[in-house]
Amino acid sequence: MSILSSTQGTPERVWSLVSLVAANDGRIDRAEAASWLNPTFVENNQLIAEKDSFAQVQGAATALGALTVVNKVLELNPECDTADYLSFADWTHGHLRSLESVEKDAVILEAYAWVLARCQQEGDARWFTTMAAGGLADAINEALPEGSDDDGERRMNTSKLASWRRWLIFLGLMEELPFSGAFRFHLSATKRIAREIASSDLPRDVEMSADDFLFRIRNCGPYLDGGKMFLESARNNRIQPDDRRLSPIVSSALRDLHDAGVIELKILGDRQGYHSLTGDIAHRVAAFHAVTVRGEGQL
Repeated sequence: MSILSSTQGTPERVWSLVSLVAANDGRIDRAEAASWLNPTFVENNQLIAEKDSFAQVQGAATALGALTVVNKVLELNPECDTADYLSFADWTHGHLRSLESVEKDAVILEAYAWVLARCQQEGDARWFTTMAAGGLADAINEALPEGSDDDGERRMNTSKLASWRRWLIFLGLMEELPFSGAFRFHLSATKRIAREIASSDLPRDVEMSADDFLFRIRNCGPYLDGGKMFLESARNNRIQPDDRRLSPIVSSALRDLHDAGVIELKILGDRQGYHSLTGDIAHRVAAFHAVTVRGEGQL
């Protein structure tokens, strides 16, 4: 079972299961775990036990590699960080970005890489927010490398699209806004890039070139502009990436972090090696040649 095919295995439910196993010294009987997460209840004088939802939560957790099942006992991956919800999100992000394209769950970040590549090509992200779910699922599925999910279905469909969005929100790569309709889901890499900067060994309060900074960031997020996944998706879909013009998503994230004082984007005259930003033409930073990470580098 893949992560996206486990549509009821939401990040919150997976975290609940993983933290439960962690709280029991890393091992718990599967039936006991099910009773904690999906307790039985009485309806119309009948005892109801929902088994399918727990199976999907377990399926997502095992597909992620956070848990394994040994003789009906759930065991925690000792490398899984269960300190708190954000730490688990960071561990999940690290796992997903390490997957090769042939692995079924690579689709989560590969799809995001294609979206960013197309946003760079288009110069904005409006196409993403205005496209109907069915059309968006079709477009993503067409853009992904050939193959099928382990459920025998397409790698992306409308059900998996909803699951994909939930996981992107969990990873800090999308925001769910209090709107209805097309503009409910907003592409944003601000939180994820902020987390990566905070946990990195990037020098603090020292100016570095834009090229060096972006190289370090795309190593943490290979789906970002110029990263391995980004370039592979662009090549597979005949998109010509622009080395000097950042996508609206990365541009917005860097502006957000600049405004929050996490980083300082610097531009001085007509300097060599500058990178231009797209979107938000009213913002005072339209390009930069150098970056300084301020203080602790945290939002």
